[in-house]
Amino acid sequence: MKIEQLEYVLEVAKSGAISKASENLHVTQSAVSQSITALEKELGVVLFHRARTGTLPTIQGKKVIQKAVEILLKVEELREEIKEDSKDVQGKLTFASIPIYMPYLLEPLAAFKADYPNVEIEIMEQETHEIINDITRFELDIGLITLHDGLKDKMENLDFQLLNKGEMKVFAHKDSAISVNDSIEPQALINETIVMYDGDYVKWFVQNFIAEFGSLQILFTSNNTDVIKKAVIQNMAITFSPELYKEGDTLLVNQNAIKKMNILNHQPVHIAFGFVYPKKKTPSLLARKFMKYIESAMSAKKKNTTP
Repeated sequence: MKIEQLEYVLEVAKSGAISKASENLHVTQSAVSQSITALEKELGVVLFHRARTGTLPTIQGKKVIQKAVEILLKVEELREEIKEDSKDVQGKLTFASIPIYMPYLLEPLAAFKADYPNVEIEIMEQETHEIINDITRFELDIGLITLHDGLKDKMENLDFQLLNKGEMKVFAHKDSAISVNDSIEPQALINETIVMYDGDYVKWFVQNFIAEFGSLQILFTSNNTDVIKKAVIQNMAITFSPELYKEGDTLLVNQNAIKKMNILNHQPVHIAFGFVYPKKKTPSLLARKFMKYIESAMSAKKKNTTP
């Protein structure tokens, strides 16, 4: 059994025809056909049904294809690991993050580029649904998203690696009327002025809140967290945000001005933050290494912000 035989099998399964596979592989049709026939003889099974309508894998062929995918991924990992410690490592990494976490990427990105200067990295700022769509179409290697229950039906073909999680809270100025207690009833929020982060997870939370308890008075939405913080600090409005860290969350920077409150009589809304990537495609070595750099930066932030 040869590596190229497995590559030919996968390309035929993907393209549905030996002629098309030979074009994609830049080899002759006879080379592809003879390679697969030799593998079938070696394994003692028929891998494909050949017909006018196309070349379709048999039951045994599907099993071989599944294993071939795993084997070729391991081979690629081995090739990459051999070059891992070299400063001459080259390649391209496509990555996307929701806007709120872009500032946290600067430090790990700088460290990664210092260690791997010849790697081309393309980082995009996108909303969660855009990242999920691009990952599903294999247009991104990895993404950073905030996961909530409303996305469960879109994650069937994706894997999610948790970095952090938290529960949705209310943040208000410490001198505001609603800041007397540490918790607040949902009905008490209806008459409050709201400033809202323009992110998928907050929109989902607010839509569900309105459907259950009634409309909210939203002053404005923005993806600029500094603007939202200033509005709360100046006691213009309150806001919703997941508490991803015990202390030091973006909305807890000014501890003397802002108070955090739980929402009473409301099903807790848990928000998870982490990496997303295709379930059928293991992240490349470069992607996994960049993920490690981000994990280290996030871990350091948690240590620095936890009392």
